[in-house]
Amino acid sequence: MKSRFLLIALMLFAASKLMAQEIQLASEAEFNRFKSSTTYLVKYDDPFSMFNAYMEEDMKAVWTITPYKIITSAEFDDKMKDKNASFIFLSEAMKDDAGVFFKLNILNIVLGSKSGSINLLPDLGSAPLSYVFEDEDDEDVYLYKLAGVLRFFQYYIQYNIDHPKSDIKDVIKANKSKIEGKELWLVKSDLDSEVDSESEISKYYSGKVKLVSQEEIRAAIHAGNTNVVFLHKIGPSGKTGYQCLKFLINAGDGTPLYFDMHKVGSKSPDAFLSNDFKSL
Repeated sequence: MKSRFLLIALMLFAASKLMAQEIQLASEAEFNRFKSSTTYLVKYDDPFSMFNAYMEEDMKAVWTITPYKIITSAEFDDKMKDKNASFIFLSEAMKDDAGVFFKLNILNIVLGSKSGSINLLPDLGSAPLSYVFEDEDDEDVYLYKLAGVLRFFQYYIQYNIDHPKSDIKDVIKANKSKIEGKELWLVKSDLDSEVDSESEISKYYSGKVKLVSQEEIRAAIHAGNTNVVFLHKIGPSGKTGYQCLKFLINAGDGTPLYFDMHKVGSKSPDAFLSNDFKSL
């Protein structure tokens, strides 16, 4: 699926100056129409990828907002014109950020459209997963979080049905206080060396923190543990000059609670920073 098209400037999930919105955004009526759709998970055409295996398990574990089915990319070609259908699929987005060109893996959620054009399918809130570089495209950095992104999709869509024309900044602003009393589960490799232990984190953040494995985060998401908040970091593998995006999401219900980004450099590593903890 990723080689099928190049989507210019997509990041509804960030809703920030990093990305311009040059796609077909879903209207209020289309958000409402989604609830009566059947959602089709489109298989990714890479026999060496674990994406399909993870997503099939994740959909079964967490997807409740619509009925769903699993189809091939060839079936998607014919089905995308169905206005009563919605689709989840993996793609790449391309962007030039102030002269720095990059690509991102994106998990898309869209509605069908009579246009039959993949770039014109109404977008309901697609999410960046990772950077893509010629020498590196490691799906392991996001596979364990896919179920959390699916929970986010459901929360974000329902929020837009209840609060039309909301973007991700509106949603986070409305929910940021809900992090209080929750346990922040973090993978050590996502943290700056200055804050990669619970004792160091406690200098900047007084809330509950637990350093865990990727597998433990996935299990908490599958279990619907609303007491857990996990970090979704999209970083450039330490490459300077690229943005590091950081989201905190409730593992049990998909509520987005925090977003920030910074440009990676000598003083700002590709990691969740002490300043992020101070902002919570």
